[in-house]
Amino acid sequence: MIVSMSTTGSRRPWVRTGLLFVGHGVNDGFGGFFAPLLPLLIQRLDLSLALAGLLGTIRILTNSLLQPTLGHFIDRTARPSLIVLGPVLTIAAMSFIGRAGSVTSLVLLLLVAGVGTALFHPSATSLVTSGKPSRPGLMMAFFSSGGTAGAALAPIVIVAFADAYSLERTPWLIVPGLAIVAAFALPLRRYLEPRAERGARAAASAPLPPRLYLLWTVVLISTISAVAFSSFLAVLVTERGGSAWAGGAAISAFLVAGALVEFLAGNLSDRHGRKAVMLGALALATPCLLAFLLGPSSLLLPFAALAGAFSLASSPVGIVAAHECAPGRTGFVSGLIMGLAWGVAGVALTPIGWLADRYGLIPVMTCVAFLPLLAGILLLFYREPAREAA
Repeated sequence: MIVSMSTTGSRRPWVRTGLLFVGHGVNDGFGGFFAPLLPLLIQRLDLSLALAGLLGTIRILTNSLLQPTLGHFIDRTARPSLIVLGPVLTIAAMSFIGRAGSVTSLVLLLLVAGVGTALFHPSATSLVTSGKPSRPGLMMAFFSSGGTAGAALAPIVIVAFADAYSLERTPWLIVPGLAIVAAFALPLRRYLEPRAERGARAAASAPLPPRLYLLWTVVLISTISAVAFSSFLAVLVTERGGSAWAGGAAISAFLVAGALVEFLAGNLSDRHGRKAVMLGALALATPCLLAFLLGPSSLLLPFAALAGAFSLASSPVGIVAAHECAPGRTGFVSGLIMGLAWGVAGVALTPIGWLADRYGLIPVMTCVAFLPLLAGILLLFYREPAREAA
């Protein structure tokens, strides 16, 4: 697609990232409907905590297993239509979650939503750093915060909608969802990289460096903690006497704070390095998670915000660090970092739920809260590659 001459090289990446921010927000916003409705679904479908964890695993695992394969495909071919198809599937599936009358129908909806997310994330993430922008950390954080912000707004939107109109009317949310997709997808075509350049970049097939495997392990361990807390946050609040509204508000506080600090962390990583920023976030995540679990109930919301801020801050920084480890294979490594790591973390929800059924959710999550600290210790052994000057 020919870009207007008035669109300068410095402006085009930011406009493109801004449009992808909107797409990320609507995709992850609709994908975030499951967690705040989980207490209601547990009651309605008579789910155990282990089965609730398994349902979360199904969507995340579908998304994760597909992402590396799709990312590998994206590295070699230009398929911008995947950026649009992904959110459409997610919106369609998650809008019907309120009509799920059985575990089987709920599983089918989560599978479709997982496919939609797997289509969107590697293709969109690869576009964020295409053209070698001068501030990749800041731009990736901006893009990433779109998904976090969308997921943060989702609990308020879906709980309010279900309270006002009932769960059975959630399919009406398809209409505004598709309108937002059209709003970001139509102008995005003007800001894509030329096909020839993208094709040349995608042709690179260098072997993955060993340091990427250590980075992936660090991301995996910290992601298990973030996924577990974001999935069971509403249940933790209700266990401590809070209402469904309080549970939704805690999820929003966790994710909104995460979105804001992701943006700051990406900016700092462009100046001070990816490793230093990730170390700081991981070191602070564990005490904040413990404060949320063991602190006074009156401070649940501010502690949830602090926990989300430092649990999620290293996520976009880790993606850019992976891109810098394997330039030219951004789609594939995005699938590994955003997909496979999150999928393995999703699998961990099932044993976490199983243990919680037997020993209590708060004691089990107290152990999970130490995972970011473990990830930080491993990160000390990571040697980041030299970065090009901005």
